[in-house]
Order: sequence, then structure tokens, then C-alpha cells
Amino acid sequence: MTADGKIEIMIASSVYGYEDQINQICGLFEQMGYQPISSHYKTMLVDPGLSNMENCLNAVESCDAFFGVLRPFYGSGVIEETSITHEEMKRAIALKKPHWFIAHRDIRVARTLLKQYRFNDDRSKNEQFTYSRTNILDDIRVIDMYEDTIQNGVPIPERVGHWTDEYFDITDIIKVIQTQFADTDRILQIIENMKAL
Repeated sequence: MTADGKIEIMIASSVYGYEDQINQICGLFEQMGYQPISSHYKTMLVDPGLSNMENCLNAVESCDAFFGVLRPFYGSGVIEETSITHEEMKRAIALKKPHWFIAHRDIRVARTLLKQYRFNDDRSKNEQFTYSRTNILDDIRVIDMYEDTIQNGVPIPERVGHWTDEYFDITDIIKVIQTQFADTDRILQIIENMKAL
């Protein structure tokens, strides 16, 4: 929480091509009384002695809540095997931060269509499958990120915090934010409850 009692919420998303949407999202959170944390919005603390990845993961650790936007583009901050955005989302889940995710409809559609190629009949991963960048989905790892947020590898009865809303355009994202975050007392209670886990 900020010194004046605002809930710090980290906004995680790929940036390039979506700058205007990130500005809208962060601006809406500000209007609702939150302190959005976003590197693009210039509200993330940076330690010049750390890497971009380390600074972003530190922001995840210090925020009160987390809002992840999964786009059909994986992001430019790819370090080794995953993007910074993907690592931020995985860290929020691992830390049991109060988190909300919203995924573009094309990710779910691509996941459904490509499942027959990504996996063998015995449900093992098809190591022969390759994916080439398209205008609809730039990287197959976007589906991996989606599967992490819905906790695909966890047995269904054991999944907690795996709700991932679907969106098509910015109006859907705005509606989710207004629905989920309008009541700051409710969010504070969720934060307190999750600290006890």
C-alpha cells in the first residue's frame, strides 16, 4: 500500500502495439483510487543495478494485487525461454498474490485448434510440432502462458485462483476492471485473506 493508503496493483501485459490500451487500463485504476504499477505507465520503481527481469519480478513481489492481460502477442522482453510478462504472471501465482487474469479470445481459439497438433494421442507433448509466427498469434508460448493462468496442470478439484476472463477488445477489459475492482473494501479483504494462505 502507498503512504496514502492506495492499493498497489501491478498491470502485466505485452506492451508494443497496445500502449494506448495500457494507458487506459492504468488510468482507469487510478480513477478508481488504486496505484497502478506499470513500466510503460512509468509507475514502476527501478533499481539500475538490476536487470529488467529482476526489476519486474521485484514489482510483483512488492505489489498488493496483480492484473494480468494476456494478448495474442508474447511480448518483446523474451529472456532465455520465457518473456518477462510470462515470468511476472508465474511469480504472482507462485506467491499467491491476489491476481486477476484476462485473456484475448484468439488465445483460447488457437489453443483449441492447435491441441490436436501440440499433443500426441497419449496426451504427451508432441516434440515434432513447430509453430511459425502469424498475425493472429505470434508465439506458441502465449498458449503456455494461458495454461499457466488457468492452472492447466493442476487437477480440476485442486485449482484455486484460476479464473481467467476472456476479452475481445478494450471495452471488455474495462468492464472486467469495473466489475472486479469497483469495491476497494472487497479487494482489501481479498488481500488480507490471501496473506493468511
